Amino acid sequence: MEDAAASGTSVRVPVGLAGGWVDEHHERLRRVRAVWPQEVVETSPGAYEWRR
Repeated sequence: MEDAAASGTSVRVPVGLAGGWVDEHHERLRRVRAVWPQEVVETSPGAYEWRR
């Protein structure tokens, strides 16, 4: 959602996560990084290129 009027209003939405959820996903990220080709570089957030 966009605050077109730039009112500075903020909203918090509490989200209940199952126990161990964060640790499990950190481990998944660690495993992905371990096998991700080193030739791939992030040129900007969410944009990737192969090194030449």
